[in-house]
Amino acid sequence: MTQDEQKQKNAKKKYKFPFVFLSRLTRNAAFVLFLICIFLFLLYMIGNYQSFVDQTQLLILSILSFCAIVLCIMTVLSFLQEAVFLFIQKKKTGTIFSMLFFLFMLVLGVFFIVFASVIRRLSLGI
Repeated sequence: MTQDEQKQKNAKKKYKFPFVFLSRLTRNAAFVLFLICIFLFLLYMIGNYQSFVDQTQLLILSILSFCAIVLCIMTVLSFLQEAVFLFIQKKKTGTIFSMLFFLFMLVLGVFFIVFASVIRRLSLGI
């Protein structure tokens, strides 16, 4: 094997997607926002039973709707990145699993947006 062949073989091994840092950042941000939305949803539910003040409940709903909107944006970006990775990388099962998880997070994000909007409208008196 000549040196040129060796260099070509090593070049093929070292190829990585050029925006790996951005990909990890969007994935991690989407996951953290997903956890924050779940926490805020549970906090709102607990607040109903603990008789939180109305202003506190409205603040929790406002923060929940904002986080859910950003969550939907980040999950769509992450889903598109995973779709690109599906065509580039060889390990497709992990990528497909990630895409399904991002779809699940997107559905829950839309649910949180609708939930927070409907409850806020009802509490403010339509």
